[in-house]
Amino acid sequence: MTAPPLLLITASLLLPLLYPALAVPAGWHRALRIGLPLLPLPALLLCSGGHWQLELPWLLLGGQWALDELRCMFLLLTALLWGVAGLYAAAYMGSEQLRRFCVFWGLTLAGNLGLVLAADIASFYTFFSLMTVAAYGLVVHTGTERALRAGRVYLVMALVGEMVLLAGLLLAAETADSMLLHRIPEAVAQAPWRDLICGLLITGFGVKVGLPLLHFWLPLAHPVAPTPASAVLSGAMIKAGLLGWLLTLPLGVVALPDWSLLLLVAGFTASLGAAVIGVFQHDPKTVLAYSSISQMGLATLMVAAGLGDPGRQALLLSATALFALHHGLAKGALFLATGLSLPQRRPARVGLWLLIALPGLSLAGLPWTSGELAKAAVKGVLLADGPALPLAAAYPHLLTAATVATLALIARYLWLLRMQLAVGSTPVAQWAGWGLATALSLSLYGWLL
Repeated sequence: MTAPPLLLITASLLLPLLYPALAVPAGWHRALRIGLPLLPLPALLLCSGGHWQLELPWLLLGGQWALDELRCMFLLLTALLWGVAGLYAAAYMGSEQLRRFCVFWGLTLAGNLGLVLAADIASFYTFFSLMTVAAYGLVVHTGTERALRAGRVYLVMALVGEMVLLAGLLLAAETADSMLLHRIPEAVAQAPWRDLICGLLITGFGVKVGLPLLHFWLPLAHPVAPTPASAVLSGAMIKAGLLGWLLTLPLGVVALPDWSLLLLVAGFTASLGAAVIGVFQHDPKTVLAYSSISQMGLATLMVAAGLGDPGRQALLLSATALFALHHGLAKGALFLATGLSLPQRRPARVGLWLLIALPGLSLAGLPWTSGELAKAAVKGVLLADGPALPLAAAYPHLLTAATVATLALIARYLWLLRMQLAVGSTPVAQWAGWGLATALSLSLYGWLL
């Protein structure tokens, strides 16, 4: 471990927290636009500063922040995606609603970054709640009836999920006699009310992940939010639930076959069922929302495998984090593409459509892309040597079906996008934000390996 880089840690959280103050003066639009892509920069620099642990005994009930290998991957995803989406938003957002947008953008980003760095329950839950509540402002930003309805559903489900999550975290903290997250899994494994705590944690974080029957907010919220907000909602914020599972469930400590079976069924249901529903949608952003549910179903399968076989823990953490990184960047690029305009010349349009399609094909496991490596990570966890998991014989066939389902969703998305995009001009910042997201989604995963 290295010494905590206090300046970067402080800047990573204070910059987005204080950023909304720039929206108070009426004429600071230029400063607001410049700040959007710069806010995640200190957090991005943190990713290259080594692993560290910071004790904050004066904070809340005694705080601890940390950066380890797992958190570093989630922080990298968060910083990169919010950065490219912020660059895109700097040109995408009109002046009339820019100030309101930037207030909620900064607060949501602060929560998203903070929960990744938090290593104690109080800090984690505070940042998690900040991200959840502030994101409501992004969902209802346009103020249309459709957006307000989506906001109501989002807020109700989010608050119910957080109450369930808080109950699970408090029970876990009491069992561990500690507020530190790293002590939770082993304590939960030995708790007499272990199943109750696991059920609360799986459900509370499952709302954010979009588990079946807990997913209803996603296809409503993502399409109505401004395009850069949709990108971070689906690409980065949805991963907060996955990180919560990895940090709190007794993975690698004890085998829980019943919970493993439940999550396996939920994962395959999400992966295949969301695709069936998604191909019948008529809005490209709604199709992408169902695609996110489908892809998070694959991440759920890896968590299920870890609950069924503690021996897969070492492989599980790295594979899940890398899968989340790839999916977040690819999904961000696909969402950002919905706000582009087509170039005038036909050869340029053909090239653009190819670039738009590549992140989607990468999600399906296109050879020679990061997607092929991400799919291999999923298979590596599910098909690893060890005790047989429930329904193991069906995994190869179900994973093949999931790949076909992803292709069907991407085909539907491209078909609908073809009817939506019109010839026109796109600001340079939007091209740059989308282009960076696309390039990162195709190459970063492999570069990290």
